Amino acid sequence: MKLLIVDTTIHESLIGGGHLYLPRFIEGLMEQGVEVHLAVKATPNPRVAVLLERTRVILHKAPWGRDGLVIDTAPRFAAWVNALAPDVYLISGSADIGWVTLPLLNSAIATMAIAHNDAETFYIPVRHYQRFLTGVVGVSPEICELFHSKCGIAKDRIKWIPYGVVAAQEPPKQIDSASINLIFAGRVVEEQKRISDVIKITRRLTEENAGFRLIIVGDGEEMPLVREELKVEIEKGSVVLKGWLSNEEVIGLFRGSEIFLLTSAYEGFCISLIEAMANGCCPLVTDIRSGNRYLVQQGENGYLLEVGDTEGFVNKVKELGKNKELLSALRNKAWEMGSAFSHERMISSYMDLFSGIIKDAKKLGRTTDRNFPLLPTCVSKYPDWLRRIKFRLTGK
Repeated sequence: MKLLIVDTTIHESLIGGGHLYLPRFIEGLMEQGVEVHLAVKATPNPRVAVLLERTRVILHKAPWGRDGLVIDTAPRFAAWVNALAPDVYLISGSADIGWVTLPLLNSAIATMAIAHNDAETFYIPVRHYQRFLTGVVGVSPEICELFHSKCGIAKDRIKWIPYGVVAAQEPPKQIDSASINLIFAGRVVEEQKRISDVIKITRRLTEENAGFRLIIVGDGEEMPLVREELKVEIEKGSVVLKGWLSNEEVIGLFRGSEIFLLTSAYEGFCISLIEAMANGCCPLVTDIRSGNRYLVQQGENGYLLEVGDTEGFVNKVKELGKNKELLSALRNKAWEMGSAFSHERMISSYMDLFSGIIKDAKKLGRTTDRNFPLLPTCVSKYPDWLRRIKFRLTGK
């Protein structure tokens, strides 16, 4: 089986779970005998590049040739894809060319896309190009439901496949510490992650003289703000900034922590949340339309709180800090839930899916359409000839 994955966003400075899962995903598929190709716009972000190198994936940088308008590059990319003749064409991350190419692909190629979080940027292209997709994958049940209700995808063409993680082999042990050990792992950004809420929670815990230690794993555009606002806590050692770490290092920190904080406004099926739970962290997370509601059972293995309810987060941390017996029970239940989402289970699900959609592509007989309208977000009010001149002069 030959698979082509398209991710034209993986080179950017700001990356997330939808990028970081790729190396393990690719490695697992290759272990099953799949020939995996990865088409990217430019050299992947260094954090991902080093992991991809270990997989020995066949990497193709800008296989569409010279840069240009998507209406010019998409036909070149389609010709290249058709010549490569993959069994499956998979869009993992793309704002334009990955989608615009769909109507130009040979009908024998099974086509699919993955939505990594519950954001309109994933639903818009799926809705527009749904007739050219053999199947779609949502990483949470909520995303799958919206593929049907918002995008018009038939239910039998939608598959829920959650991310797979590395889980601890035994229940978490109680941590012998007077303080409570918290961890945040993710992009340090305001949009989506609401890092300002993490700052507010931390400062309130300080004001309340709550004994705590917060580890922040990750980086992002708001890190200077974090350093400034939590300067006192950082100097005292109650907040520790770890930056980006290897997956093995993050897992080690999860196993040494008690509570996982997630203040996001939206998510998909958050890898960090699954991995934290699978390694013994009790989740304190926002009650959002995402995998959060599926994974976290209120009061049984963690807690769901309203977006922006920083006082609610603070009160729960204080409550659990005073009741380590309850916290231990929650951590055990969280581990049981997280452990169900193994990497092996994810790979097995994708292998079954690929086999199915390859057969479906042959039955559906999808036709090419060189005149299909562009994705609305790729349409400009300026004529193409003027845009080509601008691109030659500015490269944009």
